Amino acid sequence: MSQPKKVKIALWTLVALLAIGVTAQLWFTHRVKALLSEELPSHIHLSYERLTTNVLLGKIGLQKVTFQDSTTSLDLKAQTVTLSGLKYLPLLQKGAIAISDLTVESPQVTYQKKKLENDSLSTKRNQGEPKNINIQNFRIQNGQLKLLQHDSDSTLVQLEGVSVLVTDITHNTETASLPLPFTFGAYEIETQKGYYDLGPLEDLQWQSAKLDTSEGSIQKLELHTKYSREELSKKLTVEHDHYDLVIDSVLLKKPDFGLTDHLPKFHLEALELHHPIFEVYRDKLLPDDTTHKKLYNQALRDLDFDLLVNTIHISEGMVAYEERLEADVEPESLRFTDISATIRNLHSKGSGMVSVAAQSQLMGDGQLTLDWSFDPQSQSNDFLASGSLKQFRTENISPFLRTNLGAEVKGTIDQMYFTISGNETESQGDMKMAYDQFEFVVLKKDKLGVNKLLTAIVNIFAKESSKADGDGFRHGDFKVKRQPDKSFFNYLWLNVKNGLVDTMTGKGKQRKK
Repeated sequence: MSQPKKVKIALWTLVALLAIGVTAQLWFTHRVKALLSEELPSHIHLSYERLTTNVLLGKIGLQKVTFQDSTTSLDLKAQTVTLSGLKYLPLLQKGAIAISDLTVESPQVTYQKKKLENDSLSTKRNQGEPKNINIQNFRIQNGQLKLLQHDSDSTLVQLEGVSVLVTDITHNTETASLPLPFTFGAYEIETQKGYYDLGPLEDLQWQSAKLDTSEGSIQKLELHTKYSREELSKKLTVEHDHYDLVIDSVLLKKPDFGLTDHLPKFHLEALELHHPIFEVYRDKLLPDDTTHKKLYNQALRDLDFDLLVNTIHISEGMVAYEERLEADVEPESLRFTDISATIRNLHSKGSGMVSVAAQSQLMGDGQLTLDWSFDPQSQSNDFLASGSLKQFRTENISPFLRTNLGAEVKGTIDQMYFTISGNETESQGDMKMAYDQFEFVVLKKDKLGVNKLLTAIVNIFAKESSKADGDGFRHGDFKVKRQPDKSFFNYLWLNVKNGLVDTMTGKGKQRKK
């Protein structure tokens, strides 16, 4: 074959390929436009300013996109939506959609779930065989998300600076019937500022957050009451704590969440809370909240999801508690500083004991420890607690005792140890204490003077060193009936208080068993 003829055949072949390519490109573009304008469900509205396609690369690009779903009040606006790597063979053979990458750039999403969805629309969407869909990589870049309350336009969740990467997303006949109708592989999620409305009184905020299949972190996590102390008291009909919690950083290791037997699951290998500062205020001038308060056994057991955290570490923490008992008396705080704690096997549906080991400084002075264990599956809500207090100069707690108990103390608690075992209704325990120059001062009702008679009677018992054992310890034991409308920590305090009274005013020597 002559050279000119070969060139001519090559040129005609090229022209034919170009014609086929142009025809395919035009058909592809027309088909995509038709699909986006004619074949979407009636409750879906999609608009865009510009469409680009590349049939050879299996690529579709939309610019200035608006997407609305009237059944759920979903409103999405995106700078660009790009689909690439569309596989034609599965699409032509089985009608399956296989995509290499789907990227949504700068989406702004607003979502409000309606109370009642249109049943006919839901039925139409669920009719027919589910399509097989596979997306190798799904990305969101620089997104914003706002979820609204179902009964108002107030914000439930708001996220800024959202970036997402999810791999190997699969939807098919098997997954369509699941509560989460698709499966996925690895994921990476990152947000900047975030907000979550916890209810009518509190909200949650954070500065930034990251999460992937191996670990997660949250910076500057904050929980606050929405109102000032004074405003909160005006809104309440019964007492409710005012909260201010700030945690510098939270670290999550090996998160595992999803569904187990149709029950939501959240498991963690470890959770670390660094430098939590928690301030709690209670206005006792309000009527008591007389509802039953669950002990932690029952509170965990009653969770409607499968929670398991193998280990929780808390470091450099602080808790401050204040109670307003009189309108014209400014409350003093009870403070626990330099808190470090380890919580193991925290679970709601698992087995074994939850254990807590905590250490802190009481009022910035005495070394306080608490060891506490309980089984969430115990129907009687059994628990065991023990603790100690060493080298505590009691003058540091006098401002709190003055405003809360109408008393002051002097002297030093050299060592104090207690053990408590209890359940839902009652508890018992024992205590031993060694102290130096310990003295109670009982104040008059107006707290402006000393009740000399009561002070003298109390200190007669407290100063009788003959009631100490050979190591200088006085011993006491106690029993307590739980007040079911009070918290576990109130229950714990009643045990310690009764132990102190029996130790200092009782027989003093350890009872024979």
